Amino acid sequence: MPESVIVATKEDVEAFCDSCVLLRAQWEHFTTLFEGSELKRDLLQTTAHTFFDDLNRLFIEHFVLHICRLTDNAQTMGRKNLTVKFLIEHSDFTAAPDTIEKLQRISTSIDGFRKLILPARHRFISHLDLDAVRLGNPLGAASKEMWKQFWLDLHDFLDLMHRHHIEPDGHFYLNGVSGISDANSLIMALRNAEFFRAVMSDREIATRALRATDRSKFAAML
Repeated sequence: MPESVIVATKEDVEAFCDSCVLLRAQWEHFTTLFEGSELKRDLLQTTAHTFFDDLNRLFIEHFVLHICRLTDNAQTMGRKNLTVKFLIEHSDFTAAPDTIEKLQRISTSIDGFRKLILPARHRFISHLDLDAVRLGNPLGAASKEMWKQFWLDLHDFLDLMHRHHIEPDGHFYLNGVSGISDANSLIMALRNAEFFRAVMSDREIATRALRATDRSKFAAML
């Protein structure tokens, strides 16, 4: 029997958009924590350098894996994948030739970015390739400009797919729906802790400060 035709649905597009929104939100956490001033980096290193170094690495590995999943072929090992290529190949654009032309250009650009990071997925993340380990060369590096272009391409792809399948007269704003990272609250808390440490170096002020902290609901955590 011939394989039944699988058509991308509204729910498929919504699920794909949700995955991309989560990825973008996590990217905002990453950039808030690890990009910016030397003072911020110094604050993280001074507070818990091993933890934040590990967290940085976890974020990077996660981004590589997540993006490679989103950009995999439409089918691998006989199973369909919800990816950029799947949505293009299994959507009907007969009445929208301009849309499919734009999507194919975007897909080509996204695939170019995928090729940059794919070696890192294959040789260091999904597998620990012996030759790659022995060579010790970094794999998967991409410039800030390349990352910026990837996010722009992904935004445009989602917007076109969202309008085609869900809301013809609407727009899908990836940055708008991903929300604002609250990781900056952690940075502020660490900074305030450093301020508190500076204050505690003054014995008179420290005595009054300790009395105030004793009344805090968080005192039981100590």
